[in-house]
Amino acid sequence: MRLNRWAARLRGRAAPTAGSGPVNAKVMTPVTLGAVVLGYALDGPGTAAISGVLAFLTLPAVAVTNAVVQYLKADTLQETSGPPSAAVAVPSAPSALAPVSDRVVSREALTFWDALTPVERRDFIARARRHLYRAEDVLCREGGVAGEVVVILSGWTRVWVWEGPEQRIIAFRGAGELVGERAALMIRDRSATVTADGDVQALRIDAHDFGAFLDAHPRVRGVLEQQVYRRQIEKPGFQAVRGNCSILITDITRFSSPVRTDADRGYVLGAMYDLMGEAFTASGLDFGRLYQEDRGDGALVVVPPTTPTDKVVDPMLAHLAASLRRHNRRAAEATRLQLRAALHVGPVQRGPKGVAGGSIITTRRMVDAPAVKRRVAETGADLAFVTSDFVYDTVIRPAPGLIDPSRYSRVRVRVKEASLSAWLMLEGGASRLRAV
Repeated sequence: MRLNRWAARLRGRAAPTAGSGPVNAKVMTPVTLGAVVLGYALDGPGTAAISGVLAFLTLPAVAVTNAVVQYLKADTLQETSGPPSAAVAVPSAPSALAPVSDRVVSREALTFWDALTPVERRDFIARARRHLYRAEDVLCREGGVAGEVVVILSGWTRVWVWEGPEQRIIAFRGAGELVGERAALMIRDRSATVTADGDVQALRIDAHDFGAFLDAHPRVRGVLEQQVYRRQIEKPGFQAVRGNCSILITDITRFSSPVRTDADRGYVLGAMYDLMGEAFTASGLDFGRLYQEDRGDGALVVVPPTTPTDKVVDPMLAHLAASLRRHNRRAAEATRLQLRAALHVGPVQRGPKGVAGGSIITTRRMVDAPAVKRRVAETGADLAFVTSDFVYDTVIRPAPGLIDPSRYSRVRVRVKEASLSAWLMLEGGASRLRAV
């Protein structure tokens, strides 16, 4: 097959120069006749015949040599694919698309694109077409026909499914990751919807062309199979993402109080989710699209790196505090809702039964800090909001929108073996804050 391609390229190279080289009927005929005449004039018929034959045999040899020299000059004896065209040039910014060596990359590479060698990448680019998805554009829709595969070059997408009337986030996919691999497995329907979380640069390739790409590069099929296996064992919820997520943990004060019945606890927990949903909407965030875990007496909410942390604070907190005040003015003791909330920023990883990571542990310790619980008990505050030093310095201190940094006071969080600094703000009740 390689020899056939070489021959075809040789014919293609020779075609435009036909008639211009030494192997040409218009050249060979007069040269051969000239040699015969010259031989006859010099030494008779015998020499004429020998001269003609030598001239006839010498010229093709010279022609072949000339063709090989020209071919080598054109650098076509070595098969290369050349650089990608401008229409599908890969941007250099995302680290996931950084060049790798020509060695075989491990199947356990972080993303599909990371696992490809430069040769494989060039072939993929040659078969694909580039596309820009705007925020909220749908890359593929749950139940739709799986007709193409997409590689994300930059930006973030979220993968989600319908669970009854609500949307449930399954994962976030970023630069270098493959979307729609079911199309390559001849599975004709999409298992989830993939939506752009902002501007997303991507390479789109038809399922048939992607199959041809896999046939041309059998090693990549093993990479794909490994990825499919990892995604099959993904629990609906959250996949580890690169970047720092905003982590919000809430806890309902005195949730297990004997003054509450199970019905009261169910009502209070439902009210918490309703009020949080309204508050997040006020910040322009769809609460239903964020990763959530119910913690029995509270919730864990993970906001992806693509969403600025200040949106989780402003104006969300002001709306949440106002909603809690309204709720508690009308509530009996058994349905009163006092909420402690902690916000931190850091990496999040998938655990065996959900999400995990040191950042989540730190956030949990802040919301459970004895100093925070004591201040809520002393003031009867509707909302106790505690943040890490990082969030305070980068979000609270600049005082955007409805945030008032003077309402925050430093507290020491001591839980088990941990001791760290944090910042506390109280809303409602006798919440005039004094130094802790």
